[in-house]
Amino acid sequence: MGKQATLQVRIDATMKAEAEELFEALGLSLSEAVRLFVAESVNGRRLPFTPHLSKSEGATSAFGKLRHYGNPAQSGDERTAWLKEQGSSDTGRPKAPLRGRSRDIVIVDKTILLHYLLDNDSRRSAKARRIIAGGAARAYPETIVACVAALENDYRVPRSLIGTVMALLADDVSMEDGAAVRLAARLYGAGKLSFAEHLLAARNILTGYPVETFSKPLSRTIM
Repeated sequence: MGKQATLQVRIDATMKAEAEELFEALGLSLSEAVRLFVAESVNGRRLPFTPHLSKSEGATSAFGKLRHYGNPAQSGDERTAWLKEQGSSDTGRPKAPLRGRSRDIVIVDKTILLHYLLDNDSRRSAKARRIIAGGAARAYPETIVACVAALENDYRVPRSLIGTVMALLADDVSMEDGAAVRLAARLYGAGKLSFAEHLLAARNILTGYPVETFSKPLSRTIM
């Protein structure tokens, strides 16, 4: 048996608790699961799973999820009633026909994402859905930050709902630094900082790299 070494990894506390619960059900400790992951990677000279940027071509799980916020004439009571329905599946919605199934990457901006989520313009929203359903759409973190700011400030969407929908959007659209965006969406939904600040906190959690800041609220969030 070779010389033993210690590996220290920083992860989100909630994620750690969920992982421990999962691996306990599988008969493993978290440490044993990490050792198994490393051993399988080294032995197979590859990751023991297939990483992916987004769901398969045709995924549109986030389309129209904020539809009622795209209509400024919607009353508060109407929005509340709509929110109560969001636990139900929308599998009955007809799928938009896919055109041009090119796998070439297409960079999408804030306007595409907003029309996709809000479904507030029949022509533009349909085009946004067609682009994203094609499976080649890619969004960058700065676009996600701008999209979140617009949803919160211009459309008055609750933070918790934005966090949930951003996680769904990450399944539909390939995202640069997608793991950090997903975690930032989770932190943003339950936090008080801007999405850009939660994105920094997410990168700090995932990489362990320190973040230097003069912002006291951010400094209390980072590790």
